[in-house]
Amino acid sequence: MYKNYLVMAWKVLLRRKMFTFISLFGISLTLAVLLIASTLFDNYIYPNGPEKRAANFVNISGVVLLSKKRNSVQNGALGFHFLANNVARLKTPEIMSWYTRNSEVSSFIDNDRLQNLMRRTDDKYWQILDFDFIEGRYYTAQEFASGAMVMVISESTKVEFFGKQSALGNKITVANQTFQVIGVVEDVYELEHYAHSDMWVPYTTFADTNYKQHILGDWNALLYHSNTAKIPAMQSEYLDLLASDFVSVDPVKFATAYSAADTKFIAFSRQISSDDDYRTQSTTIGSALLLLAFAFMVLPSINLININVSRIMERSSEIGVRKSFGATSKQLVIQFLMENILLTAVGAVIGLAISTLILWQLELSQALPGADFQYTWHTVLYGMVMILIFGLLSGVYPAYKMSKLDPVTALKGGA
Repeated sequence: MYKNYLVMAWKVLLRRKMFTFISLFGISLTLAVLLIASTLFDNYIYPNGPEKRAANFVNISGVVLLSKKRNSVQNGALGFHFLANNVARLKTPEIMSWYTRNSEVSSFIDNDRLQNLMRRTDDKYWQILDFDFIEGRYYTAQEFASGAMVMVISESTKVEFFGKQSALGNKITVANQTFQVIGVVEDVYELEHYAHSDMWVPYTTFADTNYKQHILGDWNALLYHSNTAKIPAMQSEYLDLLASDFVSVDPVKFATAYSAADTKFIAFSRQISSDDDYRTQSTTIGSALLLLAFAFMVLPSINLININVSRIMERSSEIGVRKSFGATSKQLVIQFLMENILLTAVGAVIGLAISTLILWQLELSQALPGADFQYTWHTVLYGMVMILIFGLLSGVYPAYKMSKLDPVTALKGGA
């Protein structure tokens, strides 16, 4: 039975070419934008690059410090003293890594000045983040502990400095320090904030040890556990430690600390909402994004409803004839829904093709260096749900209105 309805719906859509074209254009464009947005978001929360194990770690990026009298507040990125005397005491994480934020460094080749990003890390950093090595390796625990002047660079940096030849064993001088290249990794997508850089070196190569005295500074920490179920326990332990046993360089000036170990999604929420208080989890942005996606689908659906209602007016005589020959309201509803679902499905295929082409062009153009966009099951699920909502929202009301037309009135061309 449904096969007959489907064939009938297809014939109607082919016959009404202008309506079909306008509807397909609106549906495909809407779904293409939605798929591109959801793919970008999905690839941020569930990366394909070095942060592909994001479900297994949380990141600590900042802290709010209050004085004993609570009349002074300071906030910023973590200092090494804070890490060494507080984060280091955590028991739940299997692996902990401390690393600096990216800093711009300069180097010279034949009097040409080159600007690159450099990050200082420990050896554990490479165990948590899964980089793809083109050449060589990362630095070992022994090299890290001894302060060996070694460096890992990105593929683009390797080409910039050494062209097509191997970079291994060559030296690069940055920030008045000379490092030997021991590894080359694939370029990292800029939105993989914890991994992205051009150069990585051991933080034990700092020229002096003054950084160890600061409670605020330029540091982040990654907390990893192979069992994702342990993530909430790591977060809770960190919060409890700061609440009950915070160690400060100055107990009067810095008496209380607020911070959080964030998942990728919560970190994204904080970034979007500019929430650097850390006294509450910034989860409201998640609801806001869902509402935005829903509204994005509802608006074109309302437009399509109006188009479909107008189409009903034009087809009132046809509906009157069908009702006069015994067609039931149920049959008319099924027919119209089939038309709408078929139209939405074809629009979805076109939208998928458009979004795939745009994302492919983004990768080729390197507008987002290191990006490797892939449709995951999350993206497919979002798309399927949105298509279903789109089809139902734009089809149910017009179908109901069609089924209620009076045969005599419909034959006269009324509604």
